[in-house]
Amino acid sequence: MLISISKAIAEAGTPSHRLEAYMQVILEKFNFSGQFVAFPTAIIASIGEGDAQRTYMVKTKVGQINLGTLQRINGVINDLENNVINIDTAIETIRHIKDQESKYPGWLVVLAFGIVGAGFSTLFSGGWLDVLSAFCLGIVTGIFARTGDKYFHLSHVVAPFSAMVVGILAIMIHHYSSGINYVLVALSGLIVLIPGLGITIAMRELSTDHLVSGSGRLAGAVTVLFLLSFGLALGYLIGHRLFGDEAFTQSTPTPDWFRYLAIVITSLAFTVIFKARLADVFWIFLSIALAYTGSKLFKLWLDQPFISLATAVLIATAGNVYSRITDNPASLMQIPGIILLVPGSMGFNSLTAMYTHDTITGVQAAFSAALVAVAISVGLLAGNLFVPPKKDL
Repeated sequence: MLISISKAIAEAGTPSHRLEAYMQVILEKFNFSGQFVAFPTAIIASIGEGDAQRTYMVKTKVGQINLGTLQRINGVINDLENNVINIDTAIETIRHIKDQESKYPGWLVVLAFGIVGAGFSTLFSGGWLDVLSAFCLGIVTGIFARTGDKYFHLSHVVAPFSAMVVGILAIMIHHYSSGINYVLVALSGLIVLIPGLGITIAMRELSTDHLVSGSGRLAGAVTVLFLLSFGLALGYLIGHRLFGDEAFTQSTPTPDWFRYLAIVITSLAFTVIFKARLADVFWIFLSIALAYTGSKLFKLWLDQPFISLATAVLIATAGNVYSRITDNPASLMQIPGIILLVPGSMGFNSLTAMYTHDTITGVQAAFSAALVAVAISVGLLAGNLFVPPKKDL
């Protein structure tokens, strides 16, 4: 059962430090002795003591965030602790946890990619045509991502290929329309694939002395950034050769009321992308609203990276309060809010600048991205000091 639980938690996108801490709590609750060591692609577990000790290793997939799975695992453990179910029922439920995932239809997942792209273009101060274009390019990205999930070999080239196609289409839309900010639109269309959360999780793992896991996760996230930026640079090159070398157009931003509406709709889209339950839409919306409002409020007194630091403290505290009240994982409220803060777009822009030989801008953006990632990690840890988490998930 312990191996099944740890594998399910890992493939739901849980950081190594949280997985190890959660499994240690379970060991203690059921009077087992042992240790768990988690890596992004494997888990090693030693159960027992002395000559009776047995070591197990299970290979895991690099999991995408799956809030629904985390909640189901948490519910099983709660029922087991409260003697609602027995150990055999718990093992059987955990074994079939994947079969209980929130099954959103493929077309809805693709639509969610488009909605997130449009929502972020609004938050990036894009105009109406930028928002519409980002929605269309997000749909394109979603189609590639869904297709990559079905075919193993294609999954390895989804990032560069989708970025190349998005780059070409952004230039084409700019050429045949009245003009768009194609840099903003392309970034928004690819935003779901940009591993900003992966960079932040890696920094947090490194800061909690999980050096191997943090280094591996950071290397993987940076590699994805390189693939995306290379594909986009190639797409820009092809687009400019086909449609001419034109400067992008800076549009008038959408009104404030539409930005607030975009936050609500984007919350619904993240519910689908993170495979959360529909019953949790309100909490995901609240998390995103806290992140957006907190960032705007702290901006009145602070500059980056301290804006991200203060907002991360707010989100971490709110998540821990939510966990204590509802007995659900704090991740449900923390992850959606952190998504708005992560420095993925900064890192992406830094590599894009370097590809265009703007080295100074690229280095400055990369340094800023690293500072923001560290600030978010520190903020999440500091939030645990104000309100200690009830659970490690």
